[in-house]
Amino acid sequence: MRFFELARAAPVRYALAFAAFSTLVMGVLLGVIYWSMLSLLERHVEESIEQQIQVLRHDLEQDGRESVLGLVRQHVEKQPNSRVHFLVRDRAGNMIAGDLPSVQVGTDWQEILLPPPADGSNDTERVLRGRGEWLDEDTFVLVTNDTADLRQTRALIIRSFGIALIVTVALALGGGIVIGVLLLRRVDAVNRTARAIIDGDLSRRIPVVGPHDELGGLAEGLNRMLARIEELMESLRHVSSDIAHDLRTPLGRLRQRLEASRIKTRNSAEYEAAIDAAIEDTDAILKTFEAMLRIAQIEAGARRARFASTDLSSVAENVFEAFAAVAEDEEKRIDARIEPDIAVNGDRELLTQMLANLTENALRHTPAGTVVEVRLERVNGSAHLTVSDTGPGIPAKDREHVFRRFYRLDASRSTPGSGLGLSLVAAVAKLHGATISLEDNKPGVRVVVAFP
Repeated sequence: MRFFELARAAPVRYALAFAAFSTLVMGVLLGVIYWSMLSLLERHVEESIEQQIQVLRHDLEQDGRESVLGLVRQHVEKQPNSRVHFLVRDRAGNMIAGDLPSVQVGTDWQEILLPPPADGSNDTERVLRGRGEWLDEDTFVLVTNDTADLRQTRALIIRSFGIALIVTVALALGGGIVIGVLLLRRVDAVNRTARAIIDGDLSRRIPVVGPHDELGGLAEGLNRMLARIEELMESLRHVSSDIAHDLRTPLGRLRQRLEASRIKTRNSAEYEAAIDAAIEDTDAILKTFEAMLRIAQIEAGARRARFASTDLSSVAENVFEAFAAVAEDEEKRIDARIEPDIAVNGDRELLTQMLANLTENALRHTPAGTVVEVRLERVNGSAHLTVSDTGPGIPAKDREHVFRRFYRLDASRSTPGSGLGLSLVAAVAKLHGATISLEDNKPGVRVVVAFP
């Protein structure tokens, strides 16, 4: 990626903006520290000068002017390299003692610029900070302190803070760019995945790298959404294909009957019989579409708003009572083992339809003498609904397909039905957050619906 493209990227711009803000904060912080340290050092110098003035004033009050002059001369003689300098003069402006040239100064704080020393030991000008004060009517004293240490300290602080600021800017900019590039790579991964999906590759997923952070959580959420979209699109393709194959047969049969009736029918009774047969075929097709719409409505979650606490035990009892006589007429038997007072949060009508479809499916595709068992029990705190039979069962290779729309086993194609009964069961179970599984009943098949 070229630099200008990188600079225009939003994550990089945000990272650089944060780096600039961090640099500004660091600069302000260093400025405050610099000002505080210099103020402290200057105050220390001024306090030292004030103490010297107080000492001289006290000595003047105690021992007189000659004692003050003696102290100043002694300091000049014994400490020639001291950074503290004195000037004592009288009212006429004559210098009496000290090591400073006679300069006109007042009693305010001020800085005095002195030329380099005559011995050539230092070729730089000296800057003294000091203050003068009248000790009595004829004695004026000026006390100063060389600011070389203060200026050196100031220069050292400026250099140190300058280096710190440069390092801060470099680290902030470098870190900002690195963070921006890393974020941009992850955003680019999302964009590449999105473009691949737009081009038709629904199997693509966003890579989840590194620790689980907000972007990782977002990627996982998007991947689940993409998996759901792929599942729905695959289901839609299957539905379209299944409609084309499974509804073509009854529609073709209906057309053949109508065409044969138009060619061969000779009286009104035959016309009525042909019309009745056409109506029966049309009703079967309409029922198929109605079942498909119902499944679509369930999968869309539109019925979730009707969820309430539902007595699943009473639902199972009602379905058992409704199908017991039907089973007896077909020389089959339904056994029920239903624990009382098992409730789930759901839609009573859909739960009834689910259990009715499972029971009807077990009765329809099994021979005479089959025993169908309906069981409702608590397993580890959750409700388990089981419908099992002793019929021929379902081959293992077909178990993962029987919940697809219009899927029918070869042995069941001669029986009435559209192949949507178990699809509705799967949709209702998924709407209620339940898992559904097919197991071998040895003989027969066992369908287990486990509610959360």
